[in-house]
Amino acid sequence: MNQLRRYAVPIFLPALLFATAEACLVPVLPARAVELGADTALAGLIAGMLMIGQVLGDLPSSWLVARLGEQRTMIVAAALGAVGAAVAVIGSSVTVLLIGTLLVGMAAAAFNLARHALLTELVPVSHRARAMSVLGGTVRGGLFLGPMLVAPLVAWLGSTSAFLASIVLSILVAVLLLVMPDPEVLLRAGLDAETTGSGLTSADRPDTAHTCDAMTSAPSLWQTLVDSRHVLATMGLGIASVQLLRASRQVILPLWGTHIGADPETIALIMGVAGAVDLALFYVSGQLMDRFGRLWVVLPTLLGLALTHLALLPVHGPWGLMVTATLMSLANGLGSGIIMTMGADLAPEHHPAAFLGAWRLVADAGSASSPLILAGLTAAAGIAASAAVMAGLGIVGAWMLWHFTPKFLPPELSGRGRV
Repeated sequence: MNQLRRYAVPIFLPALLFATAEACLVPVLPARAVELGADTALAGLIAGMLMIGQVLGDLPSSWLVARLGEQRTMIVAAALGAVGAAVAVIGSSVTVLLIGTLLVGMAAAAFNLARHALLTELVPVSHRARAMSVLGGTVRGGLFLGPMLVAPLVAWLGSTSAFLASIVLSILVAVLLLVMPDPEVLLRAGLDAETTGSGLTSADRPDTAHTCDAMTSAPSLWQTLVDSRHVLATMGLGIASVQLLRASRQVILPLWGTHIGADPETIALIMGVAGAVDLALFYVSGQLMDRFGRLWVVLPTLLGLALTHLALLPVHGPWGLMVTATLMSLANGLGSGIIMTMGADLAPEHHPAAFLGAWRLVADAGSASSPLILAGLTAAAGIAASAAVMAGLGIVGAWMLWHFTPKFLPPELSGRGRV
């Protein structure tokens, strides 16, 4: 673990910058779509292309990691992210904007899977959850920093500046990955602190044997899906419900604010406070998972998200919305890194990328389906019914994880033996 701390900057800094690059686009995608002639529904669909791109990219990314290795995959992903943002800003039609946004989402899938796979292989089980929670914290940090960075730029230069900021950050990530020490090479070789002065970079990485071994020994993607079908259909669905409610809160909180008549500035302030609370708790999650087991985090997270969806029903003013949003963020922040940690626990020790791709696909499908479910339920039965149904799905998911996790994880990891 001392070596892991030593190389924390090359491990986590690129992840933070890449997450920030992606998050730069989130506030401006709907406005850019409207500028190009899209209606409100189509603008919402384009904003959702980031998540849909991640779903589409999860399985191909596992193949790419197995062939290129983690570091090279991240370089390719950073370059693809820059290309996607460039396509989105240069294009003069909604279709081109949609394609560019989709490419950025696919780049995020590849980048995040590569870093996830690296930590899965290199971090000992005793410290795994803490490492994964820090990695999850980089995503949360990016979601916080991206809008903060582009807000003054957009006010000064217009929405195009957000895309340019994303391009610059993506290129910076690729350059850093090329010139900084490759943590996979350093950690695998067991190099000490003096080795960092040797000038070893990702361009010099001596991992040809590792890459060839991955090409010959890694299980096929199809075989991995077949072998993992039981865990994906049980624990995977429970994890998908976590992502379902996480994505739901990002949609239902501003919708509820509009429903009760709050003005946009108040809603933005509430979401900002909630985001800060979410970010503040990421390391606590890893400590709890490593000390007590995974169920001690995933169950409070999922049940907390479910119950706070129900707590929206009596809310009729901004202060009530603020309290509920804060409680939602406490529940969500407590679960930082839980998806990646449980995926790493279940993945094979060698060549985990194929399983992690399938695991992330199931989880991301929960995120991508959330806005669609909310839209359909709200249109059919109203926003209160949407909140109640989401809460019910969260409770069902919590039961599935409580029931099935001990069947696939040992008690010391699942936490069931400590309850």
